[in-house]
Amino acid sequence: MRFSVDIALSKKITALAGPVILAMLSQTAINLLDTAMVGRLPGSTGIDGVAGIGVSLPLFWAIGGFLSAIAIGTQAITARRTGEEKHELAGRALTNSLTVAFLSGLSMSILGYYYVPDIFPFLNPNPNVIRLGSDYCSIRMLGVVSMVTTISYKGFFDGVGKTHIHMVASIVMNILNAFLNVVLIFGFLGFPRMEVEGAAIASLISTFVGLAIMIIWSFKKDLLKKYRYYRMKNLNRSVVYELCRLSVPSGLATVFVMSGFQFFMWVTGNLEPEPQMLAPLGFIPLAGPILLGIDFITPDLATSASWVLISFLMLIFMTSIAFGTATATLVGQSMGSKDFDLAERYGWESVKIGMYSMGLLGIAMIVWPHTFLGIFTDKTEVINAAVPSMRLMASTASMMSAGLILVQALFGAGNNKFVMVAELLLHALCLIPLSYVLAMVLDFGMLGAWMASATYIVLLSSIMAWKFAQGTWKKIKI
Repeated sequence: MRFSVDIALSKKITALAGPVILAMLSQTAINLLDTAMVGRLPGSTGIDGVAGIGVSLPLFWAIGGFLSAIAIGTQAITARRTGEEKHELAGRALTNSLTVAFLSGLSMSILGYYYVPDIFPFLNPNPNVIRLGSDYCSIRMLGVVSMVTTISYKGFFDGVGKTHIHMVASIVMNILNAFLNVVLIFGFLGFPRMEVEGAAIASLISTFVGLAIMIIWSFKKDLLKKYRYYRMKNLNRSVVYELCRLSVPSGLATVFVMSGFQFFMWVTGNLEPEPQMLAPLGFIPLAGPILLGIDFITPDLATSASWVLISFLMLIFMTSIAFGTATATLVGQSMGSKDFDLAERYGWESVKIGMYSMGLLGIAMIVWPHTFLGIFTDKTEVINAAVPSMRLMASTASMMSAGLILVQALFGAGNNKFVMVAELLLHALCLIPLSYVLAMVLDFGMLGAWMASATYIVLLSSIMAWKFAQGTWKKIKI
């Protein structure tokens, strides 16, 4: 792999990835806005509310993300059939994907709404965090059905190269969510002041509006004529099996990732109060300012600070996954047309784009951490607690991007089981035990937990690069 960028391939990747980036960042902004606005509520409500959202979302993503993995199988099959120019078979994949997505999403929405309050006491010891977080998560769980069905459409449209469709839906969702967040959280324009619960309701309404846009778009005559996805005779057990075969490993990988995040948040919520210096005197790399005066980072403060940091890192996660999604489409289509060398070139080219762009962002994060963290909270104590960990994670931004892009590229090639096993081992043998040991046994506190995350990122990117370079994925048939 050369370090220089191939202009022709990069243009094609960015043209396809651009709408995906806007779509994913817009969709992610729904959660980021929840954090940013709740983080500005006064007193302990702002701190505990952000902590509650931070504990809620890994659980929500573990459940919704497992089911949303149907998009991985849908995109992989659709891209292959598109490369083979078998358009009606691509449409058949959507028919079966929508059926699985709606039925599974509806079931989980109902179960999640009723049982989340029973789960929450195990996730955080603070009664106020439990109260705020469980209310927020229960409401968000009602949106699993709309989330999963929307993502099924996304997998299809991304697979055929029409990435702009989900972009439009996501932007509309985000604008609506921003408006609803303002009026429901703070009680403007005659609406009741609902605070954290209002953030959840705003997000719930927005996801159903996004689904409505995807459904309406799917009825365009040219799409119906070409792909014929709304036909009962398209329902096929073998297609459902293939979708599940490709999607379940990805879904389990998501569960492993979110379980790791959930344990990570548990660790920060159960830390012993640790001293935190105040008043800058100088600067040292990664740790940041040399400080004078002492305060204490409480468990709730560590949880809130960690979630604020994760909220900003989501910009790197989602941008990289968007490049990976575009790469997965191009890899799948190239494999469908039997051009395996081109598929590999797309993968490495996307990695270079991600590493260079996210590396620059990482440098900015090291230099101006307070500015970026201030987007999500106005609590000085939360920002100060997060700064050292942010500088540490900023130093891994390039590798973070490379690992996420290669994960999606391997999904596009159909190498889902490898990713699942790798994620299981990395979380079971690295992130979970290492975060506990560094943070709680060796008393590195919050920074120790983030040191474990940095180690996980380095290992993930290294393993995925090795597997992609190995090239055995080129032999996979879908």
